[in-house]
Amino acid sequence: MLKKLLLLTLILSTPTIAESYKTRDFTIEYDPNVPTSIVEQLAERVINNRKVVLAYLNQSNNYTGTPIKERLTVYISKQRRTPYQNWNTIHIPEKRVLSEFSEESNEDNGLAVIHELAHVYAVSAYRKNKKNGYEDRFFDDGLAVFLQHRFGESAEYPDFGVDLYRAVAEKSTEYGELIALPEAENVRHSAKTGLGRRLAYLQEGAFTQFLIENYGLDKYLEIYAGENPKKVTGKTLNELEKDWTQLIKNFTSKKPTR
Repeated sequence: MLKKLLLLTLILSTPTIAESYKTRDFTIEYDPNVPTSIVEQLAERVINNRKVVLAYLNQSNNYTGTPIKERLTVYISKQRRTPYQNWNTIHIPEKRVLSEFSEESNEDNGLAVIHELAHVYAVSAYRKNKKNGYEDRFFDDGLAVFLQHRFGESAEYPDFGVDLYRAVAEKSTEYGELIALPEAENVRHSAKTGLGRRLAYLQEGAFTQFLIENYGLDKYLEIYAGENPKKVTGKTLNELEKDWTQLIKNFTSKKPTR
């Protein structure tokens, strides 16, 4: 009887062994309950999105690749509620994956594959800086939001298909003000409401769009790599923020007076 109890305990305590689906450039890990057909569709999405991210970055001679040399892993996660990147691993919620590739899907949360791939293939000089106990991802998330908005297959968080400038204008009005860019990361990590967190993401993406549109991808990647903005653009970060703020004001809708 004791042996049977020990055997049962061992069986129950043994974790489920994840399945693996390997492509040339990455591996998808998933639990057996996820149909192979869905894993294959996710793999195709990652292949296509990876090409897009790298093609965009490789337009610039200032793109020098990523310090992440380990093989890319895409993990279909039961635990994560939102997509997440940790070094060479992208975690995508299982519920979202199943919904995205299901014929009966009625959800539109999105997988943010481009966003998370941008984190793997474009690591800013600032990311490893600690800011109140967490990484400083201001530029990293700005680029990720911008690329997801521009090249994503569907409208996703945080802009849901709305132009980034207009989305910032609308949400900052709802929030009560723009977040000062040096404080965006603090708000994104500590916001007590979803609105503040969402606005911080939007502002990071919209400011990235502003820099690329006005100074080009080459100069943007110089800043991304740690170069002083004034040396690159002739303006300090504070001056660039003021220019950006003036631009955003043009997208703020005002109710007509009677």
